[in-house]
Amino acid sequence: MSNPSQTVGQVVHHLARLVVGKMDRNAFFRMLSKQLRVLFHYDRFCINLYDAEREFLNLFTAADGTVVESLSNTRIAQNTVAGLAIASRKPVVINDLANHDFGDSPMPLSTVGLNSTIALPLIISGEVIGTLHVSFVKPPENIVQILNVLLELSPVLSSFLFAVLSEERLEKARAAHATLPQAPDVDTTGSILLSSNLLETPDMHRLMALARKVAKLHISVMIVGETGTGKSMMARWLHRHSPRRGSNFVKVNCPSLPPTLFESEMFGYAKGAFTGATSKRMGRVELAQGGTLFLDEIGELAPEMQSKLLQVLEENSFERVGEASPIGVDIRVMSATNIDLGAAMDEGRLRRDLYYRLGSVVLRMPPLRERKNDIPLFVDHFVQQFAKEYEITPPKLSRSVMEALYEHRWPGNTRELRNVVSRLLLQTLDGPITDNFVAEALHLWKIPAEGIVPGPTVPTVTSPPGPPSGGWQVPIVPQSAAENAGGLSVLPTLEENEKAHIEKALRLSGGKLSGPGGAADLLDVPRSTLQHRMRKLGIQ
Repeated sequence: MSNPSQTVGQVVHHLARLVVGKMDRNAFFRMLSKQLRVLFHYDRFCINLYDAEREFLNLFTAADGTVVESLSNTRIAQNTVAGLAIASRKPVVINDLANHDFGDSPMPLSTVGLNSTIALPLIISGEVIGTLHVSFVKPPENIVQILNVLLELSPVLSSFLFAVLSEERLEKARAAHATLPQAPDVDTTGSILLSSNLLETPDMHRLMALARKVAKLHISVMIVGETGTGKSMMARWLHRHSPRRGSNFVKVNCPSLPPTLFESEMFGYAKGAFTGATSKRMGRVELAQGGTLFLDEIGELAPEMQSKLLQVLEENSFERVGEASPIGVDIRVMSATNIDLGAAMDEGRLRRDLYYRLGSVVLRMPPLRERKNDIPLFVDHFVQQFAKEYEITPPKLSRSVMEALYEHRWPGNTRELRNVVSRLLLQTLDGPITDNFVAEALHLWKIPAEGIVPGPTVPTVTSPPGPPSGGWQVPIVPQSAAENAGGLSVLPTLEENEKAHIEKALRLSGGKLSGPGGAADLLDVPRSTLQHRMRKLGIQ
C-alpha cells in the first residue's frame, strides 16, 4: 500500500470528476468503493448518516459487499459500533465481533461471518455527519495501514459527503418551493412539518383569534416562545393568510450571519464590489420585496448589525454593497425569539428602538405543557408522517404509552415530541413498544447530575417583567462575605457563569453533547441551543 498522503490524492482526483458531473450519492459511493477496493481488500463497506437531533443512523446507500439482512436501514445509534465512533469522535477497531455484544443481542455483522470492523466518524465543522465502516471476515494483516489510510481520507470524504447532502437539500428545497401553491396549509420552512390545522385547536383559540386579525394588517409581528413551540410555523401561517401571500416568504437565521457578511447577505452586492463579486447578487431584503422577511432568533443578532437593520426599517430603503443609490423596499417584517426580551434590552443585547419597531404586535407561542389537550393531535400527525417515511403501517399506540406522553412536561416542546414519536415508531420495527422503552425515550429514567439542576442553595437569574419566554437559566455563585462587604468587582459576569456551567456539564458528560446523559440533556436545553451558546462563549 502506498503512502497515505499519495493515496488521498489519488482518491480525490477520481472523486473530483463527480463535481463536474452528477454529484449524487450513488455515484459518489460507487466511485469511493471502487477506489477503496484498489487500495485494500474488504468484505463489506458502508456509510451511515447521523441524525444528531434524533440520534438515528440512516444508511447512506446500499452497502458494498456482504449483505446483513438483520441491519435496518434506519436505526438508533445507541448500542452500535457507529455509536461508539460518534460518541468518542475517534476510530473504533474491533477484531473479534463474535465476542462483543451491545444490549441484549449479538453484533449483526458477526451473524454473517464478519469478525473484524473499522468505524470512523465523518466530521465537518466539529459536527459528526456520519460514519464510515469497512468490515472483514478475518482481521487483515495490514489493518494498521488500512486505518492510517482511512484516517487520512476521512476529512476529504467528509467534505465530499457534505457536498452531496447539500446538493440533495437544495434539490428538495427547489421541489418544495415549486409545490408551495398546491400545498398552502403545510409549513416547509423547518425540520418540523406541521399542518396548519394543528394551530386551530381549542387550546390555541385565543391566540389564533388575534393571529387572524394581525395576518391581514401591514404591521410588524414578533413571535416569542420557548424553543420548539412552532414560532417559524406561526410566521409562515401569518404570511399565507396575509394579502402578501402571493409573494416570497424569506427566512433569515440571524445567528448564522457573521458580522463581516451581514450587509452582503441582507442587502446584496454589485458586480465588482469586492474580489470575487463577478456578478450582481440580490440580498435577503430584496428577495422579500412585496412579501415577508422573517428574522428568526432576532435576539442573537449582534448590536452593530441591529443598527443597520433598524436603518432599513426606518427608511424603507437600502443600498447594495458597492452601490450608492438607495433601493426602496415594500416588505412586512416578522421576527421570532426565545430570549427574555426585558433582560436583553436591559443588558444592551437588544436595542429598544429595534424592539419597538419589530414588536408592533407580540404573539406568545405557548409551550406544549400548556397545550396538553393537543398532544394526541400532534402524536397522530407525527405517527402518520413517520409511518409514511419508514414505509410501515401506522401503529396504534397503547393507552399506557399515550398516558406517558400526556404526563411528560416536554421541555423541548413539539420538536422533542416529534423526536420521541420517531423513536417509538422505529422501535416497532424490532418489537413491541415497552413501558421501559417509552421511559428511556422520554428520559424519565435519568437522575439529575449534581450541580446541573439548580437547587435551593443556588439561585438563578430571574426574568424581569416583560414578555414571557423559554428559559436558559444561569446559576449564580452565592456571594461571599467579602463580596457582601463591598468587593463586588470579584463577582463573575453572567457570561463567565454560563461558560463555567456549560463546561461543568461537558465534564460530567465526558464531552458528549447529545443523547441520554449528554451535556444538552443534563442542561435540559436543545442540542442546537447548546452548540450556539458554546460557539458564542468560545467553548471548544
